[in-house]
Amino acid sequence: MTELHCRHLQADIDQYERSTDEEVVDKSVLKQKMVDKWSIKPTLAEKLADILVFVADKGHITTEVVVNHFGFTPTTAKRYLRQLTEFGYLEAQGGNRNRSYRKR
Repeated sequence: MTELHCRHLQADIDQYERSTDEEVVDKSVLKQKMVDKWSIKPTLAEKLADILVFVADKGHITTEVVVNHFGFTPTTAKRYLRQLTEFGYLEAQGGNRNRSYRKR
């Protein structure tokens, strides 16, 4: 029983270490990369970078979370999330109704 408890504790420690090793998102650098690479307007890049910083803190998000947090319309939130997925920054999971997004 002690061995099992130790394995669970080690798994928790490993999970914590992985979560602290995650890369910190530098919003200004990210924004400039988007403008340069994808030829989008700086204002749009700013909004997309905000979403990516938000995702980095949460782990995964849904369209509804983006709508509630940023005040975008559902259509706009879906478009931004689709763009971030197409650009390779996010990965979509699930079907249309249950779709969530996480950082790649």
